Amino acid sequence: MELFKKILRISFWVLLIAGLGTVFAFVQKQEGQLLCSKVNISIERDPLKENFFIEEDDIRKLVAKNFGQIENTPLKNIDVNYLERLMYTNPWVAQADVYLTINGVVNIEIEQRQPILRIINEKGESYYMDSKGRLMLWSPAFTPRMLVASGHIKDSFEEWNRTTMDELVNNDTLKTRTLLDDLYAMARFILADEFWSAHVEQIYINNYGEIELVPKVGDHKIIFGDSGEMEEKFWKLKTFYKEGLNYAGWENYDTLNLKFNNQVVCSKKNFIPVKTIIHNPSTH
Repeated sequence: MELFKKILRISFWVLLIAGLGTVFAFVQKQEGQLLCSKVNISIERDPLKENFFIEEDDIRKLVAKNFGQIENTPLKNIDVNYLERLMYTNPWVAQADVYLTINGVVNIEIEQRQPILRIINEKGESYYMDSKGRLMLWSPAFTPRMLVASGHIKDSFEEWNRTTMDELVNNDTLKTRTLLDDLYAMARFILADEFWSAHVEQIYINNYGEIELVPKVGDHKIIFGDSGEMEEKFWKLKTFYKEGLNYAGWENYDTLNLKFNNQVVCSKKNFIPVKTIIHNPSTH
């Protein structure tokens, strides 16, 4: 009796394994014959921005030119790694993910690069810097409204387009050769603050290598100096705007200098400079 039960158990497991092998082989055969039924393309970008640099039709044309027809192609012949690499040939793609589903759909998910600063160097060359600190070629086909940095900027696109801001910040040798890390830090600070986003029009590098800000309201200039103590300097300027300019009048000043500790040195039009002492309570 025990022998009979043992034979039954062995027979059961042999049949089960054989059956699973058959099913697995069948599924593999079916998957090998499965055709692509559809290509879904989704593009992630900031809905509050008007910068639509990548359109679905651009991606379809890119795939058609370099891969060919995807629909009705066997899934086994679709190289998703190749398709992902192909997406990065579009300069506006920040991140790409391509994957297949069991029902034959090819999904292409793309994150669009978001430019935050347009840089115009001293030779008149224009290029963008994106939200992750990488440079992007300027294109006359796209004219996004954004913060501009100009003036005595020597840095060219060709020299720095393969370098990230993280690499610059962590490499003292590179950092001393370029203004790009300072421009990136300032652009991010301005754009992260609703008040400054509404008030700063342009970043200008003067012939002393100092940062100046061009406001959207008034015709005065703001001498910022270097990028050190950025938060403190912006705090002083905001305090002066709210407590000083609103009473004295925007039209009475031509220069606001933030380079000195705890004070804003103001030059009135046709008058000598005056000092306004501003104490930050957070420093006491």
